[in-house]
Amino acid sequence: MLELTPLKYFLSAYETGTFSQAARVNDVSQPTVSAAIQKLEQHFDGLLFRRSKTGLTATSLGEKLYREAVGSVAQLSALEGRIKRAPRKSVRIFCFPDILLGAFAPTLQSVGRNAADLEFSFIASAEDCDLSCVSQNCVPKGHGFLPILTEPYGVALGLQHPLTACDSLHIRDLQAYPVIHRPYCPNADGFDLFASKHTSRPAQAVNDHQVLDLISAGLGIAFVPVSHGDAHAGIVVRPVHGQDMGHRTIGFSHRKTAFATELVTILAASARR
Repeated sequence: MLELTPLKYFLSAYETGTFSQAARVNDVSQPTVSAAIQKLEQHFDGLLFRRSKTGLTATSLGEKLYREAVGSVAQLSALEGRIKRAPRKSVRIFCFPDILLGAFAPTLQSVGRNAADLEFSFIASAEDCDLSCVSQNCVPKGHGFLPILTEPYGVALGLQHPLTACDSLHIRDLQAYPVIHRPYCPNADGFDLFASKHTSRPAQAVNDHQVLDLISAGLGIAFVPVSHGDAHAGIVVRPVHGQDMGHRTIGFSHRKTAFATELVTILAASARR
């Protein structure tokens, strides 16, 4: 008979990519997680993960178990919390418009599922949030910050764009194309390198999800973090040679309370691969 706890450890290992981070999320030791995974592998008579120096990669059996188990474990965890009637702590989260939440989703899922006393909610105001997914230079006033990833910028092109075939580009290659403006991005002023060269006003987006859709639709190019290239099937992101496009550091900000500081430490540890 399958037990709930080993399945929780398995889901956390799948989502965080390592046994050590799964252990942090669940507040147990790494050997405890390893033993639970081994028990599941014996039960299903097959490997759930391939281990390497870079972390865990799910096998086909592991992928199938994750798809089948994730919904059931979430429901049982919620049921456990309702039956015990434990008081729940509300955690208000804000996501800045230049952040793609997908990068943070596995961490939030894993921590939220394993902490029955937490209730995540998303709000529209950075000033009112307990935590935020944010670039370091946009951290709300009075918040602390824990970094997760530092990455450079590149130029994003739609798949049908004539420059897509190029492995790398120079500034001169881009001057004939309208640049989609990202006014909410702190680096946007530096990226509007060619706006004065266009007779038509470039598109202006309200968040980076919209930017990627506009690029995919062929309405312009944009300067975005290189990780955005993995977030939309309709675009590619290329490096720009001969121009320092800069970098950004993203992570979690948090109110400087003991509760928020402890929670964001767990989130950041889980998010780092």
